[in-house]
Amino acid sequence: MKPIKYFLLSICLLMSLASYAQGSAKGIKFFTGTFSQALDEARKQHKPVFVDFFTTWCGPCKRMAREVFTQDSVGAFFNEKFVCLQLDAEKKENVDIAKQYKVDAYPTLAFIGNDGKAISVNVGAMDAGALLEAARMAVGEAIGFEQLYEQYKKSPTDLAIQQQLLLKAPNFLGAQEGMEAEKWITRIRKLYNNYIESKKGPALINKQDYLIISALGNEDKDKKTAMADFINAHLPQWKTVVGDAAAYYVIEHNDALIEDLAKAGDLKYKDCVAKINKEYKDAYAVIPQTGIAPYDKTVLYSDALYQLYKHKDAGSYIKAMNEMFNRLGDKASSTDFGKAAQDLYYAAGSKLTADQHRQAIQWVEKALQSEVSVMDRVNFLVMIGDSYRELKNYSKAREYYNQAYAESLQMAKQEAAQQMIQVAVMRKLSALELLEK
Repeated sequence: MKPIKYFLLSICLLMSLASYAQGSAKGIKFFTGTFSQALDEARKQHKPVFVDFFTTWCGPCKRMAREVFTQDSVGAFFNEKFVCLQLDAEKKENVDIAKQYKVDAYPTLAFIGNDGKAISVNVGAMDAGALLEAARMAVGEAIGFEQLYEQYKKSPTDLAIQQQLLLKAPNFLGAQEGMEAEKWITRIRKLYNNYIESKKGPALINKQDYLIISALGNEDKDKKTAMADFINAHLPQWKTVVGDAAAYYVIEHNDALIEDLAKAGDLKYKDCVAKINKEYKDAYAVIPQTGIAPYDKTVLYSDALYQLYKHKDAGSYIKAMNEMFNRLGDKASSTDFGKAAQDLYYAAGSKLTADQHRQAIQWVEKALQSEVSVMDRVNFLVMIGDSYRELKNYSKAREYYNQAYAESLQMAKQEAAQQMIQVAVMRKLSALELLEK
């Protein structure tokens, strides 16, 4: 099943973690004072500042602290070149600092001049190599993206330069806004297509190009299908280079096509399903065994989706989903249950019977039992509230809407998202008041 598309807003929050580890002595030695004191120290040492903006609930932040910041090579470079600081972005004294550098996702890894001006701000976890590359660019020891693009214009057939550009492109695009972003997206998309066309063959089967394909090759469905077929045709070689990730590239693309076609009422989805036991059989073999084989699960799910979206047959859909959940047993995830309910609402919400609403509530309650993401939980609570509203059980609807609002208070750092959610919930509560009169 594809990830849930939220009713209110799609934001990924990660599980809560009890603590955030400091870099050990063999890695980065982090300054222990405030941000202002770190800037003062950086001016004394004539160095820029490296700031790791983290939160205590951020899994990737924790992994970087444990696995990247502790590496000898990382520590050696960062301790020499920067005054390094870790800031919990949700602590009261750091909130304004995080806002100043537009921090709204974690980790955010910022290189800042000792005058307080940002040199570069990088969103998302990095491995040691990527972090060192970003650091070298920050101190002028490595070439920046726009300089590299100028080199490419002078040598437009140099595949090595093209590869470097495409590897740097995601972080570069993340820092662009408005018309400037659109300009670079167009350029990079054209560069990507030409690069893949030039290398498609044995030369393309390497880790660096797989990273490029994964990051930039999602715009055109037909081209992505061609890439999935190429990877599948050379799966043993790809798995030698990147492991099971190559197989999951094929699986995830085929599953997405199946779902999209089934929802569109296009029977071509059956052709994609058939691939699971035919040309894509070796790729799907990497999926861990559960109580139901991947082919059988997909047949159940896709046929049910087709009936639900094409014919609004909620009864057949519910029967198929319950069969799937029974066969999955304890392997059924919160996403499986939540997604099943959400498709039911999307496709046939206004036509659901009372019993069908009760079934949706049962699924979502099962999803809530193991879901820890605040955004997912808020979404699920609103879904249950909506069903109780349709069942005219307004007191229960109010209870779940109020709980959704209460849990959204945990999103204080995501102010824009929190505000949108709370406005939506308040509107539902207001509409409920009118229904109760």
